[in-house]
Amino acid sequence: MIIQKSWMRNFRNYEKAEIVWNPEMNLITGRNAQGKTNLLESLVYLSLSKSFRTSTDTLLIKSGHEHAEIGCIVEEERQRRLDAVIHGKGKTLMVNRSPVKKSSDFVGILNVILFSPDDLGIFNDAPRERRRIMNQEIAKISVSYLHAMNRYQNLLRNRNALLKEYRPDTGYLDTLDEQMTAESAAIIRQRSKFIRGINRYISDLYKELSGDSIDVTVHYSCCIEDPEAEDIESQLRKMYESGRQRDLDQSVSSTGVHREDLIFEINGRNLIMTASQGQKRMAVLAFKMALLKYIRSETGHDPVLLLDDVLSELDLTRQEKLIDMVTGPYQCMITSAEVPEFLKRKKFNEYAVSAGEIRMTAGGMG
Repeated sequence: MIIQKSWMRNFRNYEKAEIVWNPEMNLITGRNAQGKTNLLESLVYLSLSKSFRTSTDTLLIKSGHEHAEIGCIVEEERQRRLDAVIHGKGKTLMVNRSPVKKSSDFVGILNVILFSPDDLGIFNDAPRERRRIMNQEIAKISVSYLHAMNRYQNLLRNRNALLKEYRPDTGYLDTLDEQMTAESAAIIRQRSKFIRGINRYISDLYKELSGDSIDVTVHYSCCIEDPEAEDIESQLRKMYESGRQRDLDQSVSSTGVHREDLIFEINGRNLIMTASQGQKRMAVLAFKMALLKYIRSETGHDPVLLLDDVLSELDLTRQEKLIDMVTGPYQCMITSAEVPEFLKRKKFNEYAVSAGEIRMTAGGMG
């Protein structure tokens, strides 16, 4: 997958910009607060139909303007044009200039994987943040998962509203539980597959990146005892049955896929309790690299890799190791204050950003 070009109008601090991208490596340079991350944010938005930095879309519109426009040309087996218009009443998403009715018809056409220093928070954040990451990555490659999640969330809202009633209708509660069992089973199977896929790669990638002989794994903390078993539905029914009185007492759905978690482990122990900051950084980077390989295994296509101010967080040896690993297979967009010395020996396009203005330089000569 390649982004041929992208553009922005009144997005964040950009009034107007258009970028023709190198199909391999692209370096975005400039001082802090000039718009480097905003540029990557526009590409993430075109992948997920939402920002990774704010849940309020209107904050993406440049001050003094009524709407923002972003778009790109994606080349995979064929070319497709993606556009998003962000305005006060929401957003309009378009594929090949035709508006789409559902975000599920837009999400994942462009598949990007972002790594930024903020990703270190994945270990200490609440479980919902780890679920969010898992959900968005699976949804980008599985429309059925996205639909199951949407249906589950609607059922969950209905169930919680019912539990808050003075005398809940237990017959209706039975119906909701059965419907949630069907959606939950589909979600659990997809999540289990995702975790298995990540664990095929993450430990070897960690060792290659860090040079340490440490095993890194991701454990799926599921709402049922055995998410790999055939009888997922029967386990879920038992879960709802055994938790029914507690849910009625607490007026909330206390268990389910909406309470699950991912636990990162080093040598079988919880990473939060045992890892250094350097090990955590390498573990997150290995996780993101594992995502690239998993997506390739599932779709047959390579995502686009976005590295936001990552090189400054690594020593020179690991900087070079990372760049060597991603050069070739992936189109990369990398933000940095300046061009690292070792990169000058490689071929890349450089885009200098200053106060929302982008100027392409000669870049590296290879």
